[in-house]
Amino acid sequence: RIPDSINQGSPPSLQMYRYIKAYADTFNIPVRFAFGIANIETGYRGPFHWKYNPSKISSSGAVGPMQVMVSTARHINRDGVSKEKLRTDIKYNIYTSMKLLRKLYNMYGNWKMVFGAYNTGRPCVNGYAHKVYNHKLNW
Repeated sequence: RIPDSINQGSPPSLQMYRYIKAYADTFNIPVRFAFGIANIETGYRGPFHWKYNPSKISSSGAVGPMQVMVSTARHINRDGVSKEKLRTDIKYNIYTSMKLLRKLYNMYGNWKMVFGAYNTGRPCVNGYAHKVYNHKLNW
């Protein structure tokens, strides 16, 4: 059972679950796609993935659970977010990711194109897009 009161002091896997569900709903993102991105980007495997580490940094500089670039976050949120906050604040990172996905969908109207753009910075359908689109929740 997942507790109702999940906050930034809760285990990362529970924060991920709560904030992905909440912000996917807020921005009208199909939840399986949101969980698919989290799985592909940082290996998230559900609310009871107790050893999950959300504060990763990619070789390209993308950070945190949804692997968002600092420049993208600053543009999307119109703020001066630090790399450290984007990397460690699960709620902020997921909020930014879901907001970006909605913006991309509004531009392209095609989920596979959206996922390609999320991955590469330009609209395309690539292997990453197919993985997210076909992601199955198996937890």
